[in-house]
Amino acid sequence: MLGALAVQDFKSRSVYWFWMPVLALTFIGLNSFRVGNMTDYWWPVLCNLDFIALQLIILSAYYSLRKKQFINITERLLGWGDILFLISIAFYLSALNFVFFYVTSLIAVLFCWGVWRLISGKADRFIPLAGFHAVFLLFILVGDWFCFHVNVTDDFWLWYSMFY
Repeated sequence: MLGALAVQDFKSRSVYWFWMPVLALTFIGLNSFRVGNMTDYWWPVLCNLDFIALQLIILSAYYSLRKKQFINITERLLGWGDILFLISIAFYLSALNFVFFYVTSLIAVLFCWGVWRLISGKADRFIPLAGFHAVFLLFILVGDWFCFHVNVTDDFWLWYSMFY
């Protein structure tokens, strides 16, 4: 699903909305096998969703203050597919892993997009953000499952690497 979503976003700079609920339900299903008590599962999901909402509010306030009028960031600055993709992965990653993924993938997206623009010579201003996020998440999941064996649904590895 992540690969198909990435290809679609790279080709058309848009994604079908139905990918997002399917992706979210898949992530909920994967976590239901991992978590014995599903009530413990929802706390990190709510933290992730709050983080997304806070980011959207801050972005909207920043651009609105800058232009001295209300700016709806979903009209020209950030696509709904990008927002819905972040909401979908909020159902899989733990709270710290979500923030870690979000920040590192945004840095990587900026780097990759800059390199792509230099190589291709195209001046397209629209970044396929959901597509890049999907590729990075795919790499993380494949690496997690086959190489690193770091549980991205648990914050232990981040806490351990920060303090020990």
